[in-house]
Amino acid sequence: MELPLGIYAVIILLSLFIIIYRKEKKDHNKNVKSIPIRIWVNGTRGKSSVTRLIAAGLRAGNKKVIAKTTGTSPRFISSNKIEKIVQRLGMPNIREQIKIFRKSTQYKPDAIVLECMALRPDLQRIESIEIVQPTLAVITNVRADHLDIMGPTLKDAARTFIEVLPKKCRLFLAEKHIFDDFSELLQQKNIELMTSKTKDISDSVMEKFSYIEHKENVVLALDVCEYFNVREKIALEGMYNSNPDPGALKAYHLELNGKEITFVNAMAANDPDSTCYIWQKIDKNYAEINVLINCRSDRIDRSMQFANMTKNHLGADHYILTGNGTRVLEKHLRKNISKNKITDLGRREPKYVADSIAALVSNKSMVFAIGNTVGYGIILLNQLLKHRRNHVN
Repeated sequence: MELPLGIYAVIILLSLFIIIYRKEKKDHNKNVKSIPIRIWVNGTRGKSSVTRLIAAGLRAGNKKVIAKTTGTSPRFISSNKIEKIVQRLGMPNIREQIKIFRKSTQYKPDAIVLECMALRPDLQRIESIEIVQPTLAVITNVRADHLDIMGPTLKDAARTFIEVLPKKCRLFLAEKHIFDDFSELLQQKNIELMTSKTKDISDSVMEKFSYIEHKENVVLALDVCEYFNVREKIALEGMYNSNPDPGALKAYHLELNGKEITFVNAMAANDPDSTCYIWQKIDKNYAEINVLINCRSDRIDRSMQFANMTKNHLGADHYILTGNGTRVLEKHLRKNISKNKITDLGRREPKYVADSIAALVSNKSMVFAIGNTVGYGIILLNQLLKHRRNHVN
């Protein structure tokens, strides 16, 4: 009995899919093996910065390095000064890393440094074991963000970061204490653990960066570079001469309506722990302090976290709410903060927001921006930077 034509069509299509899949996998594995050093950077915060720092440090040690970040704006980085925006059609997909390997082989690099793209544990595992196949992995830190996907606790997130790694992988950590309970898991996977040394990097060393970098990120990157025989002084020179991530922590001098304003962009640190850490570190010696919280309507949970953190830790003269979903945040803040101190500029055009900030804040004041960068955040930042005077550390 003859099979219907539709069945033949399905069999042919399925056969073609299998053939194409096997060829792609074979070609990808060839591309992967052509790059001897493959570094995969995971963690909650600081992945983009650490990816860039490691790549820059290794380049200074005369290694040809390709780096790719996923953060505020995904970038393919072929040198300290040359990088291209990774163009995407639709939502981010970990298959993007396959294309990055294909493109990277054209440069014949000694090393590739890739920021983890995935959030879901199953996708992290595929990205790590099937796509990147890292020879060395880095975990920057574990923070209270995306716990709805990787949690519910920090320990659960930390376990995920370990579980998704391939066997016999070297691992660098900046924070060892939260991984103390996983020694058996590390042993089962035969993972060589290398905890970042507690080096005392002086403030004078950090001041040479063109932006505000965290010492922990630099220490971690230096340790990786040292493992590949790049001395600290040489690695640092490379790091100083590299571009920061578009979402890097920076302070700017703005001139708004004749007023000199220091604008601190901390929106990329979009979890409470990291934000509090930055708040404690920055100079707050200003006549007036204003906190700008940029919201996303699809991250109301994060807005609630920021509301609790703000009322407990971020004392300010004014609180400026921008983006979408600000009404929920305003209602929560009013339970502990006077409504006269809160200005809701949600759902407004960036130019209107910039003009409103200019009218609201005092001369010689600071605006500390937190919340979310993606979407409206970066648009608002670009609008404000039209009034930029000069960069400050």
